[in-house]
Amino acid sequence: MRLRWLGGAGFTVKTGDLTIGIDLYLSNACMREDGSFKRLVPPPVTPESLTLDYLIASHEHGDHFDIGSMHSFIRGDNVTRLICSSNTAIEARRLNVDTARIIELNRGGALDFDGFSLRAVMADHGEDSPDAIGFFINANGNTIYFTGDTCFRTDFMECIGPHEPIDALLVPINGRFGNPDGRDAAYFAQMLKPKVTIPCHFWLFAEHGGDPGQFLECCAAIAPDTKAMVLSIGEEIEL
Repeated sequence: MRLRWLGGAGFTVKTGDLTIGIDLYLSNACMREDGSFKRLVPPPVTPESLTLDYLIASHEHGDHFDIGSMHSFIRGDNVTRLICSSNTAIEARRLNVDTARIIELNRGGALDFDGFSLRAVMADHGEDSPDAIGFFINANGNTIYFTGDTCFRTDFMECIGPHEPIDALLVPINGRFGNPDGRDAAYFAQMLKPKVTIPCHFWLFAEHGGDPGQFLECCAAIAPDTKAMVLSIGEEIEL
């Protein structure tokens, strides 16, 4: 299984012949008229260059469900299918995404596909996104847990339910908009005990914030048994 960070909260997962996108944001659709929420760095790839079998969107916010790229991700010359919770599916239909390509997956749901399985769990992203999900991806003997946008909660283990050992934990560190900062991300790693913890959701916008240095320091002190790994945008690793 190969994991690549494409900036923000976006990743691709390659396992066998499958390519899965997670919360990809490759446009500049979030930028407002006053210049806020402008991309700070260009995307490492174009959406047209990706051929995805599945695209997972954890919730409907624009830097996770990229309205500027959706019709480039899901287009006539590919078979990409969108996996998302109900609120995001509503947004997809408003964009005229082919309904036959939309697979709804809500908290507590699980799906088995040819080559991987997926289980959706709670992500506490507040009232603005009440059905936001995190999820476990199991493929080729590896397990990735993508927390999605969520605050740190001491009862998190109860909320997500029992789980198998985690090979890679993908967790935000921007510390704003209800998300964990580097210290809270280290507490996630302490609770979940993944082999590798990879931070995301930082430095995409000036308004996001996030300190990967703090994350590394806190993991060393709080969760020394995990391998804390900060990826470069576009970097790919093998699990």
